Formats: sequence, structure tokens, C-alpha cells
Amino acid sequence: MADSPTHTLIFFDIDATLIENHFSRRVIVDVLQDVADETGVSLDELGLELGKENYRRQNRAPDDPMTMDWQDIAEAVVKSVGGTLTKNLDELWVAYTNADEIELLDDSPSVIKKLKAPHRKLFIATKGLSKYQFPILKAVGLYDLFDGFLAPDITGLHKATPGYHDQYTRTYPDSLVIQVGDHFVDDVVAPRRNGFISILRAPFAELVKYDAFERPAHLHKVLGQISTYPREGSDVRPHAVVMSLQEVPELVDKIEANPQLVDRDP
Repeated sequence: MADSPTHTLIFFDIDATLIENHFSRRVIVDVLQDVADETGVSLDELGLELGKENYRRQNRAPDDPMTMDWQDIAEAVVKSVGGTLTKNLDELWVAYTNADEIELLDDSPSVIKKLKAPHRKLFIATKGLSKYQFPILKAVGLYDLFDGFLAPDITGLHKATPGYHDQYTRTYPDSLVIQVGDHFVDDVVAPRRNGFISILRAPFAELVKYDAFERPAHLHKVLGQISTYPREGSDVRPHAVVMSLQEVPELVDKIEANPQLVDRDP
């Protein structure tokens, strides 16, 4: 990376970073209630099986287009319990998407607007498929605030796979690259491996008293509360931890003014 980056590329995760989705459970219940009635398998158990099937796919074939396809996952789970899927999850997802059930975390639109500058490019980098994420972003007015989008069905790669960001990092070479998110593997481990700067959103009270650049050294105090922390553990830490996205614009200003604040080696 050049000593004087020509651009700053900032990639944002969506779920538990920019927004919280409060309608997804209603979609799952609508899709699976008939299956539960037909098979006697409870809704809770069917929901758990959806998560397990998605986890298996991410570990077995992360870059397969069907790994994050919840319609396909639902079909596989329902078939495994001997049921019949009568409703289309993808269609219901779009029908249920509404701004009233999407929580904007930390007034995220204002953060994106504060970050806008001629030398910066702001992108979405999500593990979810665009057919699920775009309706959400559009419903709450976030979609038009970004310069581009990365998703597995756009890149052909899982978010944690090397090369996922290439579409933009190759378009803007010699850039300062920052990943902002809540997922320990996707937004910390993978970006650090790529030589990016990692900013983790982890709003835990135990970390409030520390500076954003000091908090990574204290993450051990809350690792048990981070559901995405690898089961096998990890020595990798983000460059900074924020309690709120509202801290990000000032952090980016500081990093741009003094890139030596962060070590970009893996």
C-alpha cells in the first residue's frame, strides 16, 4: 500500500452494524407454520435447523451461490423432515420488508453522510444475498447513500474469502481500506488478513471507559458475549472498537491524518 493513499475505501456490514431487522422472524413463521402443522416438528426446531443448515453450508462450501440462499435452505430443511414447502420465502421477504420493523442503529444514515468526502468511497460489504439486503436498505433510505455494493451473489465469493473486495480495491489501488462491522470473522479476522483496517462495533459497557484504539487490548473481557468469535479462538484483534457508529467519522479522520496509528500487517 502506498504511503499516501489516493482514496479511502470504507466497507460497511449491514446486520447488527447499520440496522437490526425485526421482521425476519415473522417471515420464517409464515413460511414454516404449515410445515410444522403437517409434520409435527415445532417451529422452534425448524428454525434451529435452518440455522444449522446455513452453518454447515458456510463451512462446507462457503462460496457456493446457495450457501446464503434462505429459500433453498428452507427447501432442504423441510424436505429433510418429510414436509412440503408451500410458501416462497423470497417473495414473503419482500412483502414483509418495511421501515417500521427495521431499526437504524446509532442513527447510521447520519454517520454515512458525515463520512462523505471527494476522496472517500463508501460501500456495503455483506454476507447476505442482495435479494434480501437491497429491499431493507431501500426501505430505510440507506441504499442511495453508498457508492457500491458487495454481496456473495455479486462477487461469487463468501464475505470472508480472499478476493471478495477486489471489485473495488482493484478499481482504486493504493487506497486506505477500512472494514466496519460486528462480525468477528468477517469484519476482523478476514480484513486483517487482507491488510485492511478493522473497526469492530461492539457496544459493551465493559469497554466504554477506554479509547477506541485501546479497546482491542481489552476485548478479552467481552469475548464470551461476541457470538461470532471463533470457537477455536483467535489472536487477531481489530484496530479499533466503537461503542457506536457515531465514533467512526472521527476515527477515520484520525487514521487518514496519521496512518501510522494502525498496523496494517496481518
